[in-house]
Amino acid sequence: MAQKSVATSVVFATGFWQTQSGPATTAPGNGKYNADNWASPTLLAIAALDNNGYDRRAGLLRLRPGDQISELGTNDSQNYQVWTVTSVTDQGSWVQVGIEVIGAGSSFVTPGMNQTRILQAIQVVDQETPPATSGPLPSLASPDDIVARLGRNLNQAEMARIDALLRDGSAIIRRYCRQDFTWRLDDVITVHADGGIIVLPWKPVESIDEVLALSGAPGIPDIPVTWYHFDDVDTITVMNPSQSGIINLPEFWYEETFWWGGSFRVKGSHGYVDTPEDVMAVLCTAIISELSTPTMSATLASESIGAYSYSMRRTSGAGLRAALEDAGMKTALKDYRRSQGTIKVRLLCRLSHSAIRLRSAGVRYLAGTSTTMTSTHSWKRISRCA
Repeated sequence: MAQKSVATSVVFATGFWQTQSGPATTAPGNGKYNADNWASPTLLAIAALDNNGYDRRAGLLRLRPGDQISELGTNDSQNYQVWTVTSVTDQGSWVQVGIEVIGAGSSFVTPGMNQTRILQAIQVVDQETPPATSGPLPSLASPDDIVARLGRNLNQAEMARIDALLRDGSAIIRRYCRQDFTWRLDDVITVHADGGIIVLPWKPVESIDEVLALSGAPGIPDIPVTWYHFDDVDTITVMNPSQSGIINLPEFWYEETFWWGGSFRVKGSHGYVDTPEDVMAVLCTAIISELSTPTMSATLASESIGAYSYSMRRTSGAGLRAALEDAGMKTALKDYRRSQGTIKVRLLCRLSHSAIRLRSAGVRYLAGTSTTMTSTHSWKRISRCA
């Protein structure tokens, strides 16, 4: 028997906006939204700021094709229309959304101008078909970001190269910083504790929604951990189970070697809705430098004044990586890169019989004596350079 699909909804953004005349291809005023046809719209232009001055841009940009937007009247619960999203385009101070009408209330009335409506952006999640995580990541900047900093439109030769440069530069920055600079909602990761401490690879962390201790033993269930502490940065501390407040935990869970260094499944939301400004600045500066050099290698820059000419070679190497390093990738972006972590090691050191006899007699153990002593409960945390 096929399993029935169960759908849940997550509200990304909700607020008051006022209708405004004009095409849905131009920017609406703050707190306003336009539609190409109010009775049966196919295109919306929604201001990032709602009518109360709250910024709803991040929530609107989380919409994906298949999600929904509801338009609700303020005086009748049946005066509403529901749209399914077909496309989402970021326009900076406003968001353009392609839609298709899929339903309406029994009292729906086409709105006139300057009328207040509630817009609610809803993510529709099919639990049997979670969104795919594979595929190319988007570039960390757009051609418009380059144009805004270059001060002119791109010429034909530059247009032919810009998309590839943005992809390559974004990949190099992601590799250096060891993160993808995207938003991850309800992400799940399995990690090991070190001394009861879990250091997450996520940056920045918006929320921790669940910590599940994995038993790994037949007949012993996984147990939700509610007695953890999150430092609001990237570290979760799992305290001794005696502090859990649960009186009937299996005895297995009180063994120090389990909770102190066991495996945990963590669920949470993290990442960036928009590319950080300093990341975009480094990427755009490097690409403009690449476009401005007289060769494709981004290693030479030269200038001629009459009979006099000079050239300079980059000192950081060749290619786009050299341009990124000259733009400050390793200095301006070093805070995004995790450079140190901790690992747990067991100290194995066994003394020879003669050394043990000397030690029992009060003779101090001398350096250079063969080491063969075994300690099964001795652990040490050491720093490790990444």
